[in-house]
Amino acid sequence: MSVPECTIAFDNSCNWMWTLSSIFTGFKLLDEQKLLKVKSVSMDRNFRADGRYPDRMVVEVKMGGKTLVYDMADGYQSINSAEVFDSQLDRVDYYFKSSYDPDFASRLRNREKFQKFGMSYECSCKGNYFEKANLKDALAKKQFVDAAKQLYLLKRRQKVLDYRVFEGSTHFDEYGVLFWSRLWEYDVDVKTMMGFYKELTQTQAQEKVEKEAEMIRQTNRRRIENVRALKEQFGEKFVGGLCDCEASRKMAPDLITHDPRIETREAYMASLKKGYINILSAGLHGCIGARYGETVAAGRVLLTDPLVYTPPGLFADGQNYLTYTD
Repeated sequence: MSVPECTIAFDNSCNWMWTLSSIFTGFKLLDEQKLLKVKSVSMDRNFRADGRYPDRMVVEVKMGGKTLVYDMADGYQSINSAEVFDSQLDRVDYYFKSSYDPDFASRLRNREKFQKFGMSYECSCKGNYFEKANLKDALAKKQFVDAAKQLYLLKRRQKVLDYRVFEGSTHFDEYGVLFWSRLWEYDVDVKTMMGFYKELTQTQAQEKVEKEAEMIRQTNRRRIENVRALKEQFGEKFVGGLCDCEASRKMAPDLITHDPRIETREAYMASLKKGYINILSAGLHGCIGARYGETVAAGRVLLTDPLVYTPPGLFADGQNYLTYTD
């Protein structure tokens, strides 16, 4: 019995957005198990520019005469018109969205094509197509410094981010509390917004800038409040804080942590699999961010503020996670 063949394409302007790597890891494993054959992986430079898809954070798979799309964008900031998006859905068979909003889906003519997608996170495996495509693209552009850097980091990435590293089911008699996050700055103006979303009027662009700036402020506020409350409530049982970035230095320098248990990617992943309850908060645009996928993959206890979007399957409050509101 022959296995189905597929081709994979993604936007090369997303070559640094490593969350996409989980899609490619999955297809690589399916190929190795001979459940399908990946014929080619290519970078397409026009996913949003030519109007095919609403966002650059898209992976397109063609297989057996069908077109499947995986949209990994944080929310719906790139979908400025449900009607235009419906016309984009006309040319695909299935569109899997990582930030699935059932209310938005109900307004679509192509609602049956619009499906939930699971939690994504940065992971890898030997021969990951995403990493190989990035290296090939850097060499084709004669960006030799970037290519050398990618080669240097390749083995480390595949060791630290191997999908099997995330797996864990160890039980502990006592648990601490873990919350490690970051803050964001927002400096997009109306001109920049209109340059990226050419379909917007100046008034629409102004409204979008104000809405996104408020979203960033609220995201930062929640994370600062979380760290302060957890430090006060749990004392030495709390491991976490804010990562050291410009936004953290400006808004909450006293909450920056250099705790060796979480400051590096390797250390954080090791701690995640130890005796900690992981506290999480919604990502930008309300997305279910990579921290969620990492925590679920590690089999750790998860507490989150109310989910903005609907995850797939039977992932339910009170069964797979708990929700906090204050």
